Amino acid sequence: MPRILPPFLTTILLLGCGSDPATPPDTTGGPDTCKRTAENIPESQIHTPRWAFEPWISKDISDGPDTYAFVEGFKSRDIPVGAVVLDSPWETNYNTFAPNPTRYPDFAKMVDDMHAQDVRVVLWITQFMNSQSFDLETGGDVYMGTPPEYEEALACGYFIDGDTEYGWWKGKGGAVDFFDPSARAWWHGLQKTVLDAGIDGWKLDFGDSYVLSPTVETEEGPKPHQEYAEAYYRDFLAYGVHVRGPEFVTMVRAWDESYEFAGRFFARKEHAPVAWMGDNRRDWVGLADALDHAFRSAEAGYAVVGSDIGGYLDRDDKELLGEVIEFDPVNFARWTAVGALSPFMQLHGRANITPWTVPQQGTEIVDLYRFWSKLHRELIPFFYSLAEETYAGGPPILRPVGELASWAGDYRYQLGDALLVAPILDATGKRSVPIPAGARAYDFWSPSSAPVDGGTTVMADYAADLAKIPLFFREGAIVPMNVEDDVTGLGTKASAGKLTVVVFPGANASTFRLHDEDDAVTTIGASATANSAMVTLSRALRETLLRVRADAKPAFVMVDGQAAPALADRAAFDAAAAGFFYEAATRSAWVKVPAGAGERKVALGL
Repeated sequence: MPRILPPFLTTILLLGCGSDPATPPDTTGGPDTCKRTAENIPESQIHTPRWAFEPWISKDISDGPDTYAFVEGFKSRDIPVGAVVLDSPWETNYNTFAPNPTRYPDFAKMVDDMHAQDVRVVLWITQFMNSQSFDLETGGDVYMGTPPEYEEALACGYFIDGDTEYGWWKGKGGAVDFFDPSARAWWHGLQKTVLDAGIDGWKLDFGDSYVLSPTVETEEGPKPHQEYAEAYYRDFLAYGVHVRGPEFVTMVRAWDESYEFAGRFFARKEHAPVAWMGDNRRDWVGLADALDHAFRSAEAGYAVVGSDIGGYLDRDDKELLGEVIEFDPVNFARWTAVGALSPFMQLHGRANITPWTVPQQGTEIVDLYRFWSKLHRELIPFFYSLAEETYAGGPPILRPVGELASWAGDYRYQLGDALLVAPILDATGKRSVPIPAGARAYDFWSPSSAPVDGGTTVMADYAADLAKIPLFFREGAIVPMNVEDDVTGLGTKASAGKLTVVVFPGANASTFRLHDEDDAVTTIGASATANSAMVTLSRALRETLLRVRADAKPAFVMVDGQAAPALADRAAFDAAAAGFFYEAATRSAWVKVPAGAGERKVALGL
């Protein structure tokens, strides 16, 4: 049978595969055994559930006991985790969908145990069914013989391009024909065990790039390669949602240009609930590549984008046999901030790094990773609401500043209309930050400082502080958050269970559409004059804590027309049922707003 191999895989396969299977495929399949009942699987509506905005963690190689220890390592250090990805290898073969009982004993129980800790489970997969498999990574598995699932698929003609085998980084095999209803039904049947076990999503890796033909032969006839690739991503999402419901996700590539492959979009944006920029090298070049790919993806309308924190590869993807790229804790720290200030946050890399195993001074990296992970989690109401607006036809969450030609060496971006992020792009820890014209900006790290006028440039120097990168609230910002403690400085333990809204009112009225926990929309508005500020909420589903920028202590605060009592400090504010206090260190008035169905109005006399 024909075999088609990418150039750099030819040598690997010759060295790693051994001989062809001793037993030829069973070709006795026929119409009666191969024809399957067509399924009625509707195309899923694009949706990214709230849990997918939690911080994710992943290792290149793991097993059941290690997964438990991995999750516990974060939780014991008070670092939030919302999802764990089981990357390859986890199956008995590529890709049988059968958990390897030696590597993952009692798989279903492990999924249940993760769910009991509010941790979702996502499995890595591609669209290949192998005749011969291998793991090149240290600690991988050994695969003996050809799996019967491959023989069945070959006999029934469930692959594209007839009996052509394609080489990829996990062996060689056939690529499933997603235009064949019987092939899809067979493929879905293999997924039943893990879907029934309760997995929450698929990480769909770019196996489609290893189908090297520009046109592929399918049950429906010739199809362009891109159409085939899109069908792969569409089918996994549609079937997963069909079985597990709208909380199921797929993690896919949006724009990607890596290895010897030309840059392209992979999954369509309507089939991309989570899009990650993968296989970047673990250095400053890799960080810039990740930002470039995220920017291109966001500009094309992908909503939830992010990258592997610290980079995945320990070598140049354009020269895999070249020198090893040494791990750089400084790069990792800066990338952690960028990861947290992206809609999708994930730790993943070939080195199986954890924050506590990074070379550091004391607990420096652990502490900053905790800070950024908690801030990312706090921003879930903000990210989720912006994603829902994107899916309804609005702008993307991540908004690059400038045009493509100006991105390199800069890579400033906004999150919605509220936050300006300026990544640190080299080891100096310094950079210039031009503030976009049109609105003033407030330094996140120096909240008592005067605002910076739009159109001016700030020089940022964080050489002595790995935990920080330039970050600003824009005038008019309205940022809803779930704050649970005092780690980020945006609340206390008393904030838990309440909605916190950070507001920077401006002369131009601003609004934010909060997609609330009951799936209805709460509209929050803000405006200010020289001597007053106003914040309105169309309702308050739960008690709400407003942090409103005010250069001086308000002369009065009115909540729904009633004077709010002035409280002495944060402790008194946390203990009181109603009232406000002025926090001079952040030039903020904190105001309690009771839950209620009607409109809420808060007026501050400045």
